[in-house]
Amino acid sequence: MKKITIMLLVLTLAFMMIGAQSVLAAKTVKVGHGHSTSHPVHLGFEVFKELLEKKSGGDYKVEIFPNSQLGSEAEMAEMCKLGTMQCVMFGRFESMGMELYTPALPFIFKDYDHVNRVLSGPIGDYIASFTEDNGLKLLGWAHSGFRQITNNVRPIKSPADLKGLKMRTPPLENILQTMQSFGANATPIAYSELYMALKTGVVDGQENPWVNVVSEKMYEVQKYATEVNYIYMPGPFCAGLDWWESLSEEDQRMVGEAAAVATKYTNYITESSNEAYKQKCIDEGMEIYEPTDAERQAFIGMVQPVYDYFIEQGASTQRLIELIQNN
Repeated sequence: MKKITIMLLVLTLAFMMIGAQSVLAAKTVKVGHGHSTSHPVHLGFEVFKELLEKKSGGDYKVEIFPNSQLGSEAEMAEMCKLGTMQCVMFGRFESMGMELYTPALPFIFKDYDHVNRVLSGPIGDYIASFTEDNGLKLLGWAHSGFRQITNNVRPIKSPADLKGLKMRTPPLENILQTMQSFGANATPIAYSELYMALKTGVVDGQENPWVNVVSEKMYEVQKYATEVNYIYMPGPFCAGLDWWESLSEEDQRMVGEAAAVATKYTNYITESSNEAYKQKCIDEGMEIYEPTDAERQAFIGMVQPVYDYFIEQGASTQRLIELIQNN
């Protein structure tokens, strides 16, 4: 009896150790972004976590870090390249390759159908390939959204109304160049500092898609908005290239499939909720102006210098711009 008891104890301890080893063997995938937990990007990462953990039978454990917990987008991109985190969904194109600015040039897309048609085809694949020259692997094109203009001074009905306004922009050349072409005083400020900059009057206004205006509650500190859809920003789902290449073909398949579904889900939420986000801003007291076709054309007529800038930088070509516009 004593021997049986000892044997059972040994077997129990052995099974516990095997269980502990299997938990320790789980491969951790750290992913991050700069938005709140209600944002479509975060919801997409939750789908990625659920699918990868399920598909791998628990071999992978995904940890999500929202709200720039691991650093700015540029810092997270470098972490992915170094292998201290694995994936990020972001729009910091200097970290991915200047060529990724092409689909984020002003007025290059008409609507989401146009975006999806281009980025899911050979043009999207061609542009995505440049991330590999910069230590990243693009696994899916996520929407960051069509961007609108808000401020606390006056309604914006033409580029002339932006003249002299201090407009916060992210540190992205496409937005800086475009705001300057409109005559605004472009002022780069970190996304995490934007709300307070608006509240305290450090800047007069900003530009973001409706989803970000709602997610960050900018309607509390901005009175006027113009729905001009002046830039579409992709937020590519990228993995560190060294980490990606270290995976087996089977693991690459699992990660790639999970990322593809995650970006599609992010895009579905962003597209289907766009009008609801806009309505939320109206309900919270923002005055929203919708330009006429002629008024919007006045904005469009001022952005060729932005195209020229990126062509001169070698980040794009007039031919590629026209291919996208005419697709």
